[in-house]
Amino acid sequence: MIKVIIGLLIIVIFISSVQLIVVRHKNRMLFMELQILQQAQDKLNVELGQLQLEHSTLTNPGRVEAIAKEQLNMIVPKDIIFIKSHE
Repeated sequence: MIKVIIGLLIIVIFISSVQLIVVRHKNRMLFMELQILQQAQDKLNVELGQLQLEHSTLTNPGRVEAIAKEQLNMIVPKDIIFIKSHE
């Protein structure tokens, strides 16, 4: 009877050891994936900052007005007339 119990304990310990190895391996793989995703997130954050800076530069009102005047020959109107519609 004791031999059976010892045999069962050895089997349970072996299965537990294999499960521990599998779980540690999965943990390492997930950690590596996490690091890759964090690096990708960092790159995207840098790109977002660059795009935000570029957006603020391109939409600067002074720049827009200068391009409108120089390239499109637009001028600021002197008098603005509002027309009411009869709807």
